Amino acid sequence: MAFVVLGAASLLIGACPHRWVRRLLGGPDDAQPAAVVLTPAQVLRAERTAVAIRRAVRRAPWRSDCYPQALTARVHLRVQRVPHRMSFGLRRSPEGEMLAHAWVRAADVDVTGGDGADFAEVGSFTWIP
Repeated sequence: MAFVVLGAASLLIGACPHRWVRRLLGGPDDAQPAAVVLTPAQVLRAERTAVAIRRAVRRAPWRSDCYPQALTARVHLRVQRVPHRMSFGLRRSPEGEMLAHAWVRAADVDVTGGDGADFAEVGSFTWIP
């Protein structure tokens, strides 16, 4: 399933304006949400989602960088009812160019994109069932 969702996310990103994709994410967070504690079953589902997405990325012949991976993780985690946060960040490279990154975390589990510590968070979307 991760392979199919990753392909659909890549197609969506390439074919639709960003504002359409953003509507699918829901409303942005206005403030940092309270810490969410996952059950052991939710932690396991988040970890399995991370593994499934990494496997799909290795096999994908299409764009599968951080953004489609984050969208794929968001779909998987929502279906599995795992609370998570999708974040977008920016930073400057040593050469001065602006770099963007997207990552998803479910409590302490880095599902995609690592922890984003090197990036200044500019937007986030939290989902709690």
